[in-house]
Amino acid sequence: MTKYLFLLLPLWSFGSAVGIAHAHTQSLGKIIHTNAQITQLSNQKQTIVSRLGGHIEKYYVQAGANVKRGDKVILMKSITLSKLTADYLALKQQIKPASAQVNTTRKLYKKGLASKNTLSNHLMKLETLRSQKNALASQLQTLGIETNTLNKATDKFILKAHADGIVGKIFASLHSNVDAQTPLMSLVQQNKYYATAYLSPSDAMHINNKTKGWIKLLDHAYACHFVQLLPTIDEETQRAKVRFAIENSPSGLLLGSFVQMDISLPPLQNVIVIKKSALTLFNGEWVVFVEKKHEENEHEKEEPHHEKEAHKEDKTKHTHEKEEHHDEHDTHEEVPYQAKVIEVISYAGDSVAIKGLKENEAYVSDGVYFIKSALLKSSLGEHGH
Repeated sequence: MTKYLFLLLPLWSFGSAVGIAHAHTQSLGKIIHTNAQITQLSNQKQTIVSRLGGHIEKYYVQAGANVKRGDKVILMKSITLSKLTADYLALKQQIKPASAQVNTTRKLYKKGLASKNTLSNHLMKLETLRSQKNALASQLQTLGIETNTLNKATDKFILKAHADGIVGKIFASLHSNVDAQTPLMSLVQQNKYYATAYLSPSDAMHINNKTKGWIKLLDHAYACHFVQLLPTIDEETQRAKVRFAIENSPSGLLLGSFVQMDISLPPLQNVIVIKKSALTLFNGEWVVFVEKKHEENEHEKEEPHHEKEAHKEDKTKHTHEKEEHHDEHDTHEEVPYQAKVIEVISYAGDSVAIKGLKENEAYVSDGVYFIKSALLKSSLGEHGH
């Protein structure tokens, strides 16, 4: 029993290190390899500005910081704000006696002791004060000033982030004086990235809405789909620019950086595709590893019953001889996989189009190096006998 367990140990070790996948059909066209630049649309970038001129008192964040919508980013100090809040408080104080005067005049008018013209003048004055107060309240609220709790004039206000994102660049230095609408800080949203690919004009004209692409980042390929063919040629490279949306892109990409991109141009055709990780060079040829087929079991199905019995006796005898041979060479391990030569057609992202496997045929997708080493070791062992 111990001998049989020993024989199974190599199979168990392979099973824990090896991943199996199945070849599948995919529509691919001519694959071109080019450079692409990581970009975002203009509406995904925000520039934080101050509605009032003033002095930059404090930055709550630095370039590269993650911020959420509503987070504090800059503390400003403005003389204009001081005047606005003072005017607002003054209007609040003026409204009280003006309102009391309207009430008094209305009572006198009802008794015939005041004219309608006098009442109208007092009402107009009250409405003017209220209108001015509401206008100031609206201005102050856009600056983040809570007018309901305002009880004294202030010259300080806080600028907040309008959306989630990363602080891209700080344009104005700390303690500098800036005018209204001066750009102070850029904010980059990280919800979507694009890849602008550079293609020859002839290749670009073949692209349509079904065109797919793959960019390579950190040894991983991310699928992209066509968005737009930009209307102008890049003057420096004389190449057409094609925008692709990156699907399931990682966050925190470096805007403006260049990456390698594969693009599948029409016309498309169905090809057999496997994972690129399955490919390896073995004895000078591209191969994938597949499970060994047990020819003995298949042969048994075709044999007549009397021949099966005779073959079973020979097989039993062979098994005993094999066990004795195993006792003498217990370091020899049978590898349950074999190399299958394939032809590489083209690479596309993390996949490769090949010839040599059938649709849904199983192959080793992970642990290729482990199997390759074991086969080489087994081959050396056989030559040693």
